[in-house]
Amino acid sequence: MRLALLWMVVLGACSAATSESVAQEGERQQSPQSEVVALDSAQLYLQKIDSAVATESDLERARPFLIAASDYIGSDPKRLMQAGLVLMSGSKDQLFGVNYLILLTSKFPEHRFAPEALMQLALYFENTLADTERSAAFLEALIKRYPQHELVPNALALLELNSGGKDKELETVKNWLNKN
Repeated sequence: MRLALLWMVVLGACSAATSESVAQEGERQQSPQSEVVALDSAQLYLQKIDSAVATESDLERARPFLIAASDYIGSDPKRLMQAGLVLMSGSKDQLFGVNYLILLTSKFPEHRFAPEALMQLALYFENTLADTERSAAFLEALIKRYPQHELVPNALALLELNSGGKDKELETVKNWLNKN
């Protein structure tokens, strides 16, 4: 009786090990397939964004695919900007979006989206993370790298707001409103 019980335990262990190895092999075989799905889905959602037909639920569903297709996203400044903004506007995985915009500014510094990416990073750090030091660093980089860009006056105004207290902030807003 003990021998029969031992035999059943050994057979059960062998079949479990075989099932696990088959499942692991299946996961390895599905990996390229899931990469294709991620790439196709990322392309679909980026096309929806380009066409201005993406809904909020589309953007929510797009976020994991935009992360999974990072090689595809990282090879084009427009895709970096789109994916970065979509990810930063979500409730989780926002740092992937931050990384995409930082990659855009370092890999494609001459692209027309680079100054806008710096401004978006500054606004994100200021408004979402309340990190005025990092925000100021991005604003200063924008001013230094692109002194003739149309965003420079806004960057200067934001820097002035960051450097002063509440009274300085109110005065800056008044001055800015009077100029416009």
